[in-house]
Amino acid sequence: MAVTLIAVAVFIRSVNLSAAIAEFGRLQGQWAVLAMALAGLSVLASIVEWGALLRGAGKRVGWHYLGSWYMKGLFINQIFPAGVGSDAVRGVQVGRVVGHGPVIASLVASRMAGTLGMAGWGLGGAVVISTVFHTQDVVGFALFSGVMLTAWGLALVAEHLFARLRGGNPIGKSWRTHRLTDHFATFLKSLGRYRGAPAALTVSILAGGVGWGLNLLSMEAFSRALGYNISWGVFALALPLALLVTFVPISANGIGIREGVLVFLLVQFHVPIAVAAAMALFVDFQLLPFAAFGGVVHLAETTVKHAYRRMFQVGRLEGPLGLAHATLHWLVAPEAVRELTRG
Repeated sequence: MAVTLIAVAVFIRSVNLSAAIAEFGRLQGQWAVLAMALAGLSVLASIVEWGALLRGAGKRVGWHYLGSWYMKGLFINQIFPAGVGSDAVRGVQVGRVVGHGPVIASLVASRMAGTLGMAGWGLGGAVVISTVFHTQDVVGFALFSGVMLTAWGLALVAEHLFARLRGGNPIGKSWRTHRLTDHFATFLKSLGRYRGAPAALTVSILAGGVGWGLNLLSMEAFSRALGYNISWGVFALALPLALLVTFVPISANGIGIREGVLVFLLVQFHVPIAVAAAMALFVDFQLLPFAAFGGVVHLAETTVKHAYRRMFQVGRLEGPLGLAHATLHWLVAPEAVRELTRG
């Protein structure tokens, strides 16, 4: 936490935050609306990216249910900025319905699909954007794409490789018979099932690529809203590097450091520092409306739970609770209703 606060303080001192905030006062409305619409479509693509894998593994859960948990995950990420809060909650909660092995496998695979999409767009950006390090950019993102393709290949056959390493019938007390080893084998088995679901795998990877592309276009549209046209290719090169620091365990979710890295990279493309700082803030805040919707979904589920308890007690709903139930119940997926009534 202390490092996070220091990183935020350094970022504020370095970029003249008041000038960056002033840029928001000059937003061109139509471009800002387009940027948020594209961000929303990117969120929908992310739901498809994850859901296609889970449903492709034979787990017939509804899109309504998957979408509500994805939105609630975004809400949780805003409260607990740990980078993987959304994945952790979905892994635990959705795992209770369809099994933890398939859910964790779908979350890991969807991350890989999104990262492969990021690498592909980065390679495209490196080709179309001419920089001083043009050749290095192309080679770097080509290697990145190659690494991700290799990772996918290994993930699909890891079940067999691990089984050979573990041995056919492990006995005695060793890592081969440990409980965690069994869980890991179950996870790899779930990943291996995607070999038999090429359609789901293809849809997920395509959704990952489309989602990242929509995110890049959202960034370009917002730069136009600020009155400064920054090509999607610039963001395709800069964003992966800025997001990389999210995984460095020195600041919560890379806060402060991520923004500073993005501003530094954008300035290298001759973007004014105030505009670059405003874009960095947009990266932080573009998902807030969708996270807030996730909070509304959680509120709706809580309301429905209280409403069912009330109906079980007195047989009817009246007053504010009845009105709230009538207003919010459509947000609650059927699977969630079953969970709530069992609870």
